[in-house]
Amino acid sequence: MLNFCLQSLLREYGWQFVRRVVLPHPVRTGKALLYSSRRDFSGDMITISDEESDRIFGGERSIVGVGFCLKPMNPPCLSGRSNHNCHYLECLLHSGVADTPDCCIQCTIRQIGIMALKAGAAFYIMTSAKDILLDVFTPALNEKRFSSGLFVLCRYSLKPFTIGLLASGIRGWLFPLERGDCTDYKTWLLADRGVKDEQTSVSEQNREIIRELLGNVMEEPDSLKKFKRQGNILCPE
Repeated sequence: MLNFCLQSLLREYGWQFVRRVVLPHPVRTGKALLYSSRRDFSGDMITISDEESDRIFGGERSIVGVGFCLKPMNPPCLSGRSNHNCHYLECLLHSGVADTPDCCIQCTIRQIGIMALKAGAAFYIMTSAKDILLDVFTPALNEKRFSSGLFVLCRYSLKPFTIGLLASGIRGWLFPLERGDCTDYKTWLLADRGVKDEQTSVSEQNREIIRELLGNVMEEPDSLKKFKRQGNILCPE
């Protein structure tokens, strides 16, 4: 993790994180760094909590985030790959279209996104570290926009991601990808720039846990109609 942090300081995400999070909140960031360095991240589900352990998941201050690398490649995603877009969740979900495109049928992002909508949570397709900082961590820190989150990402990113979560005041559940994820800084940096040719996946065990977590807080079927785009984040209306 130290190597990751040192290398990142040479890039825009690193110094933006220092300026927006570390310098204004050094004590909170220090505690997050210590927590992340001591935590075991070897499990299939990692629960990240802070002092406010009474917070629960679900509702307008919750967010579900998934890596863009989960987008299907064969057939390819209608929205393209390295972006925050989901054509199904933004356009097709409530359009009355009878036939769901083949790429959407198999898409894990579509499946988790629908569950997030029913749980009343915002939904976010994660791309670069800088975007995550600006779209999730900074609003959570400065505006209390998010207090809990469920995230699916590569195991290599878990420790540094946890620092950002706790420093910004978000309690979270992290699920590492099963296959195709980044395993070192070189491949992570390429993915951070949108270069990711491998198709990633989520294990069936983690899919079931995610369904259970989100299912426990699902709203009534007709209480949430659709997502509304707010910047790079899809928010339930």
